[in-house]
Amino acid sequence: MKRRFLYPFAVAFMGVALTFTSCNNGPQKEFNKLLLEVAENDATVDANDWTRIKTFLEKNKARFKDFFKNGELDEDAVEDYIEDFFENRRPPKTISFTNVAIKVNFYLERSGSMVPYDSPQGDGSFKAAIVNMLNALPGNDNKMFVVNSSVTPYPKGLQQFVRDADIFGSTKGMGDASYTDFGQIFDNILNKTGKDELSILVTDMIYSTRDMAGVNPQKVFAEAQGMTSNVFKTSVKEKSMLIVKMTGSYDGPYYPYNSPQSGKDYHGKRPYYIILVGDNKVMRRLTKNANYQTFCDFPHLRGFQNMYLFDTDDLYEPYYSLLLAGNDMRGSFRPERGQDRQVTKIKDVKVDKNSGDLQLELAVDLSGMFIDKDYLTDINNYTVQSEGNVKIKQIREVKSSDMTPNEKKYLGTATHIFVLTLDKPSAQDISIKLLNKLPRWVDMSNDDDDTSIEPMTTFGLKYLLQGIYDSYARNADGTPCYFEMDLEIDR
Repeated sequence: MKRRFLYPFAVAFMGVALTFTSCNNGPQKEFNKLLLEVAENDATVDANDWTRIKTFLEKNKARFKDFFKNGELDEDAVEDYIEDFFENRRPPKTISFTNVAIKVNFYLERSGSMVPYDSPQGDGSFKAAIVNMLNALPGNDNKMFVVNSSVTPYPKGLQQFVRDADIFGSTKGMGDASYTDFGQIFDNILNKTGKDELSILVTDMIYSTRDMAGVNPQKVFAEAQGMTSNVFKTSVKEKSMLIVKMTGSYDGPYYPYNSPQSGKDYHGKRPYYIILVGDNKVMRRLTKNANYQTFCDFPHLRGFQNMYLFDTDDLYEPYYSLLLAGNDMRGSFRPERGQDRQVTKIKDVKVDKNSGDLQLELAVDLSGMFIDKDYLTDINNYTVQSEGNVKIKQIREVKSSDMTPNEKKYLGTATHIFVLTLDKPSAQDISIKLLNKLPRWVDMSNDDDDTSIEPMTTFGLKYLLQGIYDSYARNADGTPCYFEMDLEIDR
């Protein structure tokens, strides 16, 4: 788990504190007061707020050593502290950071098999989804590129592209549309996306090279998987990648793998993909920043099908707390001292006298993540490590009956209840992880032979994505997971 900073009453149960040179918490209290002034009412840290925060910390550098690295302000550490400070207040608040604008680099694949998505005979769903997504982006400091055999800057700018009646007509002649150099494209979006930047690629994800006619498809797949494994190296530790599967009307020639120069007419629905790449910090910030709320609502885009987030370790840190009472609870326990709002350590655990077993309710906030709801609530996607054979029996949404006066403060921002079963109430540490694994829809969306066109599949998709996943898995600390929740039972 990454380092977190908590203010005084939370320190007792998390074991983490800021280092101060003074013998009291005066500087920390003064800093907390400043945070309340700038973000208590609007739950937002904007550019002006950030300037005040930064100025205060610079003036008190000697008293806030944990906020500085090599003499420079560690902005990630400051944001972590601010988030925890407000999450541990009553009521808890999620803070949006608008102090740094996210610059967007938009890449549109213009290959022969992409043009028919915006055909005059189509229903306009492709163009509508792309334009709605781009129009939801705040700010104008965004760039656009056309990609196929090369990566070419679009000279007219993103705003003009959005207004264009024929998006592929205006990009005609840029690069060689007969094949797509995914190696170069992925290198750009992964390795050349800077800090506070987000790269967006719209593509059909069909791997193609200059000379594919007569080539065994298995050789093509091996090459595709090797290419992604080669491009996605150690930089994936700092970057996350979201792939969104979409569907749009397709009206025109489709080029199978064994005849890249001779297309087959196809009229119907076809999948395409929106890929987002950014630093882990940027990806976390997107879902918390109110300015990007509409942009991040991919499930409501016309033609949305599925999404999947590539990540190495612990991208998210959801709020979670054990409840002290509930309809699904069996047995009894007492929380360890020093825990005010968030209970993660308990003692004196006893089984239920009537049923003879033990069940706990863990309230968890599963909002604000680029993860399908079905994936988040599937107990098979979680792993539990413990000495007492702890299992997740059920994951359900928080109901009004859960919000009793005594339990509200422990629910906090939670959206779901995890019902946990225990074999025995022995002293133990419990670790619950949401695993990051390729979802079933990837395999179901794959086609090993596209000579007969299947409406909702993509040639060689699973091999491209498997190569990317393998790279993320290699750079993970053990099995990749989205988040981890730690609980402790004492005697």
